[in-house]
Amino acid sequence: MEASIGVITWSDHAPLTLTFEAAFPPRGMGNWRLNDSLIVNGDDVTKTIQLLREYFTANMTEDVAMSSVWLAHKAVLRGHFIQKGAQRKRSFNAQTNALIQRITVLETQNKSSPAPNISAQLILQRRELEHLLLQVTARSIRRLNYAHYTQGNKPGKLLVSKLKAKRMQTNIPYLMGANNVKIYNPALITDEFARYYASLYNLGIDHTVPSPTPGDIDTFLQMVNLPYISSSQSADLLAAFTEEEVHKAIKALPKNKAPGPDGFTNLYYQKFAPSLVPTLTLVFNDIKNTGIIPPEMLQATVVTLPKPGKPPSHCANFRPISLLNVDAKLYAKLLANRLAPLLPSLIANEQTGFVPGRQTCDNTRRFYDIIDLAHRTNTSGLLLALDAEKAFDRLHWGYMRTVLLRFGFPEHFVNSIMALYSAPSAKVLASGFLSSPFHITNGTRQGCPLSPLIFILALEPLALQIKTSPAIKGLSTPNGEHKLALFADDILLFLTSPETSLPPLFDILDKFGALSYYKNNMSKTQALSINMAASSLSSMRSKYPFDWRSTSLKYLGISLSKSRGTILKENFTPLLTSIETQLSNWSTNDSSWLGRMAAIKMCLYPKFYTISGISLFLFRRTYCSTRIFGRGNPLECQLPQSPGRDVMEGWGFWPYTLIIKQPY
Repeated sequence: MEASIGVITWSDHAPLTLTFEAAFPPRGMGNWRLNDSLIVNGDDVTKTIQLLREYFTANMTEDVAMSSVWLAHKAVLRGHFIQKGAQRKRSFNAQTNALIQRITVLETQNKSSPAPNISAQLILQRRELEHLLLQVTARSIRRLNYAHYTQGNKPGKLLVSKLKAKRMQTNIPYLMGANNVKIYNPALITDEFARYYASLYNLGIDHTVPSPTPGDIDTFLQMVNLPYISSSQSADLLAAFTEEEVHKAIKALPKNKAPGPDGFTNLYYQKFAPSLVPTLTLVFNDIKNTGIIPPEMLQATVVTLPKPGKPPSHCANFRPISLLNVDAKLYAKLLANRLAPLLPSLIANEQTGFVPGRQTCDNTRRFYDIIDLAHRTNTSGLLLALDAEKAFDRLHWGYMRTVLLRFGFPEHFVNSIMALYSAPSAKVLASGFLSSPFHITNGTRQGCPLSPLIFILALEPLALQIKTSPAIKGLSTPNGEHKLALFADDILLFLTSPETSLPPLFDILDKFGALSYYKNNMSKTQALSINMAASSLSSMRSKYPFDWRSTSLKYLGISLSKSRGTILKENFTPLLTSIETQLSNWSTNDSSWLGRMAAIKMCLYPKFYTISGISLFLFRRTYCSTRIFGRGNPLECQLPQSPGRDVMEGWGFWPYTLIIKQPY
């Protein structure tokens, strides 16, 4: 459309400017986000603290609602930071433009009538411009070098970027629409994501599934005997939030996290906590007492990330990440801190997810023991790993509220929780474009500290129904019947009479799904037969469209195999191969020894969480200072002497030592 040649400034080349007409609309504008560099300098921090003090002093009156004062403070501070950023940019641009104008005039004079004094002035002005631009470059380099010096050898983003062999593709070349038509326009791609997630988070409104009635929910919950909290626990839940609790929640905020739609980062709350906490405490207590929260606090931005191994061409192949406002997460964190200590007394031992004092390996070790006992007693059965379809996103709010009341939580406290679900909304951010907002009427909020605790409470009636149903048969042991284990929505079952146990099991799942919107994915449900006759197994395969496995099934990252002899092959051999490949890929990495040790801690040690789940089953009653991977391998795992107790008595962890014999 247009082309022009600029002037030569401090370089020996002139810039060439070309203007093109794009086929697609220009890149959209996302939400405003606070530039953390504006709250690092001492003078900037002092001025912001003074502004906060003046604002709250002038506006904290009885005739103004606390939520209005808080939301208006965001608008005032947003304008303050925008002004600061604009002033900084304006000052720099003014200096740069003045120098460029003087250079342009001198360059024109030097071309028309060259003279030594003009050349000297031109050189001087170019050096001054170079010095100004180099200051910006030097500041960026110092910041980059500082980050690499302080964080390059620690577990974090910088080290991960060095170790990654290939970055995950995040751009979306096209998306398949509802009519199986390819969408290339980035603005339309964002709208398609918004349509998809709006239908997922509004199942009842869109009549995708029928809405349950309160009577049906009460009838289902009356069939199980849910535990109750005590009167003293109820009083603790109703106590007002203290400034100390809010300070603690702010201090625990993680670093370098993306903010919500309001743009205020975790660093803002931590930097100005003394000025914000008194008002925040009053706001949170007002929400807790009234059960009313401003809709602006409940807004979210949904960012899509492609799932590994799946083509980024369908909305279902992306994982939605919800970015919530920090103040809403702080309020949810306060409620979660009150609720978490009560979970061990309310949730049965079969559920190990998000319950304090319980761990993932409890489930895997229990089922290894069950499989071992089934082989020793020649008991036939079926190992079943249920797959819930978007369980957290589908949860029905009416059912959730009723369950909380059934556990004996005070109605006032339940209302303070349900305030988070009063009027939430979201926008999708993809390819730089922001979609129109859509409301949400079901599902727990992703990224909310309270969501997993509410979910396992809502799932407990289903677990109790399965556990107490006489029609669903598990394995009988001296310590009772074992047939169920859960980690949040990952449900694992062992059925000794699958022909008669599966129909009542899926009848319970269907009833529960009609009330809570829970949906089991039959095609992704893994099934593994144990000592079953060929005729019975063939009949089961034809009747149930499970993902039938022959040797092992995957549960929480661990392969539960049929026999003890294949545990090593199914778990440790692939693990060793994966680690050897990683060590080989890192051999050319230029990290220091500290960085290499951090890489092992960050990337290799987490892979060995399987040892804590199955080492007990493999090595009980033995001295275990042994090379479990065989000779000639670069890894050695040392385990201490076994306590020598029977496996079914429930042991704790075995400590282990990983030795890298051939460091990369």
